[in-house]
Amino acid sequence: MKSVFFKIFILFILLGAVSVQDVSARTYSQVEIEDQAQAQWHINYASYLIDIGKYFEALEQYDTAIDFSPVAKTRVNAMFGKAMVLSTFLDAPEKAADIYRMVGRNYPDYSETALYRLGFLYYQMNLYDKSRSVFKQYLKYFPDGKFRYQVEAVVSTMEVKKKPEEKPEVKVPVGKEPELRVCLSRSVTSMVVTAGGKEDSICTDAMGCGKKYTVGLKGDKLVLDGKTVSAKRIKFTSKTPLKVAYGSEKKRVRGVVDVSIRKGKLLILNLVDIEDYLKSVVPAESYASWPAEALKAQAIAARTYAYYQKLHRTHLFYDVYADTYDQMYGGVDREDKRTDAAVKQTRGKVLVYKKKPILSQYTANSGGYTADAKAIFGTGKDYLVAHKDPASLKGKMATWTRKFKVATIESKLKKIGISVPGIKSIEPLEKGPSGRITKVRIKYSGGHRDLRTRTTLGSSRVLSLPDILLRIDREGGYYVFKGNGWGHGVGYSQWGSAELGKTKKYDTILNFYYPGSSIDQLW
Repeated sequence: MKSVFFKIFILFILLGAVSVQDVSARTYSQVEIEDQAQAQWHINYASYLIDIGKYFEALEQYDTAIDFSPVAKTRVNAMFGKAMVLSTFLDAPEKAADIYRMVGRNYPDYSETALYRLGFLYYQMNLYDKSRSVFKQYLKYFPDGKFRYQVEAVVSTMEVKKKPEEKPEVKVPVGKEPELRVCLSRSVTSMVVTAGGKEDSICTDAMGCGKKYTVGLKGDKLVLDGKTVSAKRIKFTSKTPLKVAYGSEKKRVRGVVDVSIRKGKLLILNLVDIEDYLKSVVPAESYASWPAEALKAQAIAARTYAYYQKLHRTHLFYDVYADTYDQMYGGVDREDKRTDAAVKQTRGKVLVYKKKPILSQYTANSGGYTADAKAIFGTGKDYLVAHKDPASLKGKMATWTRKFKVATIESKLKKIGISVPGIKSIEPLEKGPSGRITKVRIKYSGGHRDLRTRTTLGSSRVLSLPDILLRIDREGGYYVFKGNGWGHGVGYSQWGSAELGKTKKYDTILNFYYPGSSIDQLW
């Protein structure tokens, strides 16, 4: 009975993504129904990854959805998702424009939406001549189109502005240290904030000072020490670090604790200067015992990552999360004198490429060969390329082995909706420049399936392989995966840096892992 309900559920997912015309035009096989369910899951997961700042990984999920889906509408939605990530978060609007043009050429039923989005993208880029030209085509081919009023409004706005056509650059404010909005939690309904010491006090805006406060919620109202307050948010300040307890977490943090309500839960933010933030992040991302030059390199990479996210999340309620979604932030108790020194000695230094802060991806261990971002995620950056990294092979997490019964692999894939009964072979189908197996072909009793390694077979939902720089061997009723590296392999290798730091300066380390980038003093 359970399997029947599952099939019905999957069918509803499928039908919800298809037009009536699509459904009547053909009958979907069981494999296609399962594939459509996979596609929908990966699109949803991509949205989650965008929320936590994993933009490259989101692209990877969209590409997986495109691979799986037999439904044009779903594939187009995934393409539009990719275009949004590229233009909004990855500073690659021209690549987004390419996607809109490709949709217009290959999917006639969605050419109207693609043309509108292309014109609006150019408008956002201040490329008004291009935007007008695209919108002129839109009004010609779709005079009664569903976006005609928006198009006319945008065109009239451009007539008023008449700005020169130029590509905007990110304005980097030099001299002032940025403040970060660190999201401590958005899933609890109560929290306690306490003064750091016996002689210290906590002050709230317009509500006095005290030693300890409990915050809860009642409906859409904040509750402070059992009393409902009219304030939409409460900010707690102190001359010393504040103790914050929420859920199972306890932290001492510098700066301000800002509490409000979002979607029926408390949104707890720590407003803290970026350099104070890094004092906690660097020892959490590296070992404080590592060479000083490696710690400096990590400090600059972490600073650059946080600043990049701040510049690209201005429309959101936070800049970074306080955990591995972004960078691990443990608060004052995680700080260490050695990493404090690394942060201080590199204060304000940020990695840039073509005058913009880079998205400083880093991985635990490259396994001896860094990965090309385009091969892994579908879209690359000039500073995230594949090259040999022998230093990483001397660090921890450099090599690993995993062994699974054939039946276990079949079962794990079946649980996520991929049926491959009677596996005969698992073979590399595509490899990137680093040798990483980006796609595999699984031959089984009913045929074969081609799967993206990181998002399906090797993902945490199936085999949880540490990296895809590996070899696949069949040993009787088992498959043995012998691999190098830990993580996606793109960018800075933390264990590689720990080895290089013994003999190299931090700028040399960073130039090795982010070739073509430079270090600018921004504050």
